Amino acid sequence: MHIIFKNGLAAAKKNIGPGLLLQGFALALLLLYYFHAPTRQLLMTIPEIKARMGISFPLLMTAFSGGILPFIFLAFRKEIPAGRYIPHLLFLTGFWAFNGMMVDLLYQGQALLFGDQADFATLIKKITVDQFVFCPLYSAPVTAVAMHWKNCDFSWQKTKAELSARVFAFEMLSVLISIWGVWLPTVFILYSLPLALQFPLFNIILCFWSLLLSALNSKPQSA
Repeated sequence: MHIIFKNGLAAAKKNIGPGLLLQGFALALLLLYYFHAPTRQLLMTIPEIKARMGISFPLLMTAFSGGILPFIFLAFRKEIPAGRYIPHLLFLTGFWAFNGMMVDLLYQGQALLFGDQADFATLIKKITVDQFVFCPLYSAPVTAVAMHWKNCDFSWQKTKAELSARVFAFEMLSVLISIWGVWLPTVFILYSLPLALQFPLFNIILCFWSLLLSALNSKPQSA
């Protein structure tokens, strides 16, 4: 457990600058939405774009914010092994494009179940499902396996050989603790916005989250 917190803290310190900037921007966006009419009108053009693009909207948005932008940062900081640029770019864009679709479905499903209000009771329900159901059952385990696969040079044979139940539990818990550290404060802001703007805000924070995961999983971890 100590190693998990140590790894998470080291990754957070490494990316604290971009993280604070992006979370500050998200909070500013929330305040502008509620208190600045021109900004609110501008933001409400996003649902029209999403309606025209359909499923390609979440796929492309998360591929860019979770894949392409972090890839540029990582390449600039020389944190991608030589000769592995194309596989890492394809992995990041593909992984986040798929997860963007899943997160968009989560937000739409929660709106159907609990409504699109921003009252305290509705926020608590959505945050609970998001952070304590969706993340432990889907986000953390899928991310742990995907990142381990990346660290095994995209070899499923090597991944299966190395990913014992103990190592999987260790890496999943490490990811889950990081998720709560980044997203618990963020989803309060996110679910305070209308459904149409929740996914765009998610993408603002996603760039930092992708960088944090890359730092957290830069080397295969051992228990």
